[in-house]
Order: sequence, then structure tokens, then C-alpha cells
Amino acid sequence: MTLPARLADQVRTHLAGQADPVRAEGEKRYLKSEIEHFGVSVPAVRTSVTATRKEHPALGHDDVVDLVRRLWSDQVHECRLAAAFLLRAYVDRLQAADVGLLEELIRDARTWALVDVLAGDVGGRLLLGHPEIEATYRKWGQDDDMWVRRSGLLGFLVPLRDPANHDRYFGVFTEIADSVLSDPRLFVRKAIGWVLRDVGKGQPDDVFAWLVPRVPQVSGVTLREAVKYLSSDQRDELMAAYRSR
Repeated sequence: MTLPARLADQVRTHLAGQADPVRAEGEKRYLKSEIEHFGVSVPAVRTSVTATRKEHPALGHDDVVDLVRRLWSDQVHECRLAAAFLLRAYVDRLQAADVGLLEELIRDARTWALVDVLAGDVGGRLLLGHPEIEATYRKWGQDDDMWVRRSGLLGFLVPLRDPANHDRYFGVFTEIADSVLSDPRLFVRKAIGWVLRDVGKGQPDDVFAWLVPRVPQVSGVTLREAVKYLSSDQRDELMAAYRSR
């Protein structure tokens, strides 16, 4: 048995051993999921992945990808979540070409509970290590698939949390956001607001300046997220303009 196969079995067995059928049914219903659920908490899944990373710090690129694919193919929510967390844990092993793997998983995930780890957490760090994949995120932002489009926005979340990346990526993000501002789907609208909210912690004036001329088009979902860390005056002005439009 190969190392990735053995590790996949270990992770799967560890998660299955913590199964909670009642919790599983509730989560499956909440996420409107079509795959199996063990009913294991997110912190417990993360703990299992952390243990794997600690025990195998030298796991190479090909083995990481093999392990991730094995867990993802199980069609069990917690195994897929572990696969996403493993990509995060070994993100330093990933290459620019692995953005293709990321897209494959995002298209298959069909839920924010997996997509947000893959796009917002793994995708953002992959972009920091391989800036050339920016073009791929731009394409994602125009994709008809809601989860891929959401990922094209959330891929800038981690980079933009660091003020050092603001000049490099804020303009790129807002260009994508501008092009999908009228998208009526909740998970796209929330993604725009989520990134703006985090940028607003360090660069509130830039977020405010971007929002002011767009109040006639921006959704309430986006705006309520985006204004959370603006000054009270900025927030009041934007919300008053939104209510009176």
C-alpha cells in the first residue's frame, strides 16, 4: 500500500470513529448535501489533518495530491473537508498548475462549507506563492457556475488581508467585483461583501471610495458586509444613500 493510500485510510478511519449520526443528519439537511456525512465537527477534522501534517512534514507534492484525491473521492463530507484542509496544510508544496486541481474540486464541491476553504484559504495562499494564476481567478470571476464565480472573488481574501498587497490586488479584485455586481445570487453577493469587509479593517477609505458611486447598483447583502469596519460616518452615509435610492 502506498503512503497516500495508507494516510487516506488513517484519516478516514479516524473520522468515522467519531461519527455522530444525529449531528450528521442535521448537517446534511442544513447544507442540503447529497453526499454522506459522518457528523464530525470542523475542529475535529482540522485536528486530524494537523496530526497528519505533524507526522509527515516531508510529504512531497505528488503524494499530497494523491492523498487529497483519495479522500475527496470517498464522497463523504468530512473526508472532503479533510482533503481541503490538507491542501492548506501543505500549500507550500503546491505548484501553479495545481490551480487546475483546485478548480476541479470547487466545481465538484457544491457547498460553501468546502468551497470557502478551497478558494478563500487555499486559493489565496496559492496566489501569494504563484502570482501568475491571477489570470485564472479573473476567468473564475466570469464563470457561470456560482461556486467558481464566488471562488474568483474569495481567491483575493487572504492576499488583501495584508496591507502590503493592497496596491497589487485591490484593483484586480474590484475590477472583477464590478463585472458581477448585478449577479443576483446570494453567495456571489456575500463574497464581494466579505472581501470588502476584510479590506475595510485596514483600508476603510478605499472601500468607502469604491462603494460611493456604486450604491445604486450594489446589493444590500454586499453593502451590509462591506461597511462593518468603516467609520460610523462612512457607514451611515452609505446606508442612508442605499435606503433612499
